[in-house]
Amino acid sequence: MIEKEIQFRKKRELGDILSDSFEFIKQEYKPISSLIITYVLPFLILYGIVQVFIQMKVIGVVDFSDPEKMLADIGPVYTNIFLFSLFGIFVQSLLIGTYYSYIEIYIKKGKGNFDLSEVKSLLFSNSLLALGAGFVVFILTMIGIVLCIVPGIYFANTFSILVMIVVFEKKGLSNAMSRSWNLVNSQWWNTLLINIIGIVIIWAAGFVLSLPAMITGISTSIIGVKDTGVLNYPNWYWIVTGISTIISSLLWIIPATFIAMQYYNLDECTKPENPFQQ
Repeated sequence: MIEKEIQFRKKRELGDILSDSFEFIKQEYKPISSLIITYVLPFLILYGIVQVFIQMKVIGVVDFSDPEKMLADIGPVYTNIFLFSLFGIFVQSLLIGTYYSYIEIYIKKGKGNFDLSEVKSLLFSNSLLALGAGFVVFILTMIGIVLCIVPGIYFANTFSILVMIVVFEKKGLSNAMSRSWNLVNSQWWNTLLINIIGIVIIWAAGFVLSLPAMITGISTSIIGVKDTGVLNYPNWYWIVTGISTIISSLLWIIPATFIAMQYYNLDECTKPENPFQQ
């Protein structure tokens, strides 16, 4: 079967964005996997280990049979959870920066007209750009959620293509925020639907992967709290939890591809038909 080059710079309907995204991942998974395994996977493994460590620490210090004591004991754990969230942003930015570096060269050179060394030269700078933009989106979303949930959703959706713009246009954060605001608001609900589909895919995959561990966790919680007030999960439960975290994190390249397609779709749709209208 002859593979065709996926054109990012074109107008697309929602169905085309989804189908072309999966087609791109299907065609390019080998070089993308090579980059991710080399530069991102070690940090993803560490991320999974930290996730398991924090869960074990929470279970170890919390007495689930005493609700009042449980609230008092879980307070110091919030610091670890916050630091874990920051580490998660770093790992996610590294993954997206690496992935978007590949897409950037793919668009510039065309399918099969470049090697991975050209992509590798962009990894550090693009990952830093993705990290800075990711922190901005995180902070804006958290502020919106604190004020009210609706503003948080609005900010998260409106600036969902911010990382893409920062990495691809490289014109600074303020310009990227303005561009993201204007582009997304031209098709706000369509962009929200794309983001929801991406999140549902991640959630569904994570749910399926963690289902055996969840069943074990629920049964252990019921029996353990009832008898001793202490939860004691088997070792394989923690292994499955760590693996599920790693795989779920890797699957974020799917909504990242949706966003890349939507960015170019919005860019093409907002360009004037007559070039003299510029």
